[in-house]
Amino acid sequence: MVAHCRFAADRIEELYDPPRPVQMIPHGNYREVFPNDVSRADARRELGIDQDRFVYLFFGNARGYKGVEGLIDAFRAAEVGDALLLLVLRKNERAVTLVAELEQRVAGDTSIVLATSPYFAADRFQYYLNAADVAVLPFTSVLTSGSAIQALDFGLPLILPRLGCLPELVDDHMGILYDPTASGALAAALVEARRLDLTAAREAALRRSEGLGWDAIASRIVELYRGS
Repeated sequence: MVAHCRFAADRIEELYDPPRPVQMIPHGNYREVFPNDVSRADARRELGIDQDRFVYLFFGNARGYKGVEGLIDAFRAAEVGDALLLLVLRKNERAVTLVAELEQRVAGDTSIVLATSPYFAADRFQYYLNAADVAVLPFTSVLTSGSAIQALDFGLPLILPRLGCLPELVDDHMGILYDPTASGALAAALVEARRLDLTAAREAALRRSEGLGWDAIASRIVELYRGS
């Protein structure tokens, strides 16, 4: 049995008492899947975002546990000057009501941009990631996150709740981990992000992504199934 992090492995062993120890093998990156050849300046020009504006990005499927409603509230509470909150959500049949509620909640607010689509082409999707300064993924419940890994692939520092596998994925060099049970913690993290050394954080994010290459991960999985 394989888990993506020590937290998950420990929980499996605690709950199910498997006959063999759970092996911890990380989730791999997406570097060979998503194009990443658009510059920050070109991405912002394409999306109509000023070059000097600080941009927080949320992206992912529209789901209640993603915490987008709470992110909107925290962004407004943080009062982070001329910053922009860019919400990129993939629509799905189970989230029609959620998307409609989000559209209503941000209507008329020029500091929040909501982009939704049933499908974002890979070569188009990169514009949103390359236009951002940091990615914010404020899950209310989570174990592991492909979205967080994809953000690292693009060198994006991350703001994440201290939940599940996330503290094992990201450290203080590549983003901010906050306590999701503490009142105002997400808003405080958004403010703190403005003080990050973004160059250093981007470099740390890219190094973390590089360490999640599939060659090494696949070799470990092969060895496990061969019983090596």
